[in-house]
Amino acid sequence: KAGFDNAQSRIGAIDTKVSIAVGLLGVMLPVPIAAAVWVAGLNGASATHIFAACKGHPLPCVLLAALLLTGMVFAFLAILRGVSCLSPRGPKGYCNPSPWRPNVLFALHHPDRQGDFCTHVNQLKGGIDLPFVIDEYEHQLVQLGCILHEKITDMKACFKRLKWCLLCYGLAVFVAMSLALTAILHAAKAAGP
Repeated sequence: KAGFDNAQSRIGAIDTKVSIAVGLLGVMLPVPIAAAVWVAGLNGASATHIFAACKGHPLPCVLLAALLLTGMVFAFLAILRGVSCLSPRGPKGYCNPSPWRPNVLFALHHPDRQGDFCTHVNQLKGGIDLPFVIDEYEHQLVQLGCILHEKITDMKACFKRLKWCLLCYGLAVFVAMSLALTAILHAAKAAGP
């Protein structure tokens, strides 16, 4: 029972962390698009200087676009793994008819396997002995362990992609700041002494 409670609390903690990450990623994913729309909508002298800096330095502009696009791809992939982590899971083998067997914790059954489930639950009517209880707990812990393993694997993949997304966005900010500095210097040179 303690092992089951521990696994359930771990699943709750994983779901909380991944929910926060998916929410953050949902906000981060459209940021490059919003920034590009903002820059494209600039008018007047600021637009002239920014576009002059981009025209004069095409390599940083291409690098900036590649970093933003790569960051968005990593954000999207992280969201997919996060959603996979948060998705409910049935017991291991639930969709495959041969390895799955019903038990008390995972009282799920296919309509065509209802007889197996009823037979298993009917064993409880006449009373249960210690080997039955131990076997039931062992089976439940194995099922829960498989679910926990899948969640941990998805969580790690989600956070790995989140780190790559943040790295790409951080480098993109550095490149954008250098382009902005170039635009400011271009504006100062155009204004004269």
